[in-house]
Amino acid sequence: MSRNWTALSKIWKRCTLKKADGTTLNVCFVQLPTNRSDEVVDFQMSQFVPREITHIMSGLPYNKEAMMEYRDVLRQKHSDPLNFSMVCCIEKDNKILPNFIASDSMKLIKRGDPCKDETPPNLKTKEANDYFRIVRDWNNLCPIPYVMEKFDLETFYDDRGIVVHQEYAGYNIAYHLSLLRRVVCQSQGVPMTGAWLAAIGSEKAALRTGWQLVYEVSREDLEKVVKVPMDKSIPSFKFCVLDCTKNSEILKASKS
Repeated sequence: MSRNWTALSKIWKRCTLKKADGTTLNVCFVQLPTNRSDEVVDFQMSQFVPREITHIMSGLPYNKEAMMEYRDVLRQKHSDPLNFSMVCCIEKDNKILPNFIASDSMKLIKRGDPCKDETPPNLKTKEANDYFRIVRDWNNLCPIPYVMEKFDLETFYDDRGIVVHQEYAGYNIAYHLSLLRRVVCQSQGVPMTGAWLAAIGSEKAALRTGWQLVYEVSREDLEKVVKVPMDKSIPSFKFCVLDCTKNSEILKASKS
């Protein structure tokens, strides 16, 4: 499989990122080519699954068989034509380097789509089953059909996760990906996107880029719903949406 970029890879943004210590990094945000979907699965399996809260709660990262099952599920998700993925890569000497340092995925939901349990059939491991149970019960607190009805939406982009490689923390990559979600939605005529903010970094990035709160649940109440103890450093969890029909002053500033 070729790791080179093709003319079909839409470039959404080029910019120079800067850390607090002054270190700079030239990056490019590119739409994921279909021939590299397995690589983004590998990236998410190594950089997202071992650190993301719902995966940790289920115990999935600690069971090799469960990880193999879950890898197959991720492959299927990325082959779904309703899935949209963008990756961030380093740009050097006017060339986009092949390795991913961040990714962002969303799934397009249409009004009237059946709200079905996304648990794959015939999962063998307890951890994989627990993961999908936790996600289902958590998402049912603020179901997407409710959000779409509340805002009278025909289409909606549902979050599938922003992932940043640990070595590139501090460059505010999640912030730029949050900004670009508005651009993607506007280009495709999708009026809104939304996400559960389950990490302090993602919450800061979203709130800085104009996302608004729809639903909030305390950690204690969420523990009762998912029936698993949770990280006590986060007092509550928020479901937020981004209205992409409005022009963002933050986005304008980021382009100037």
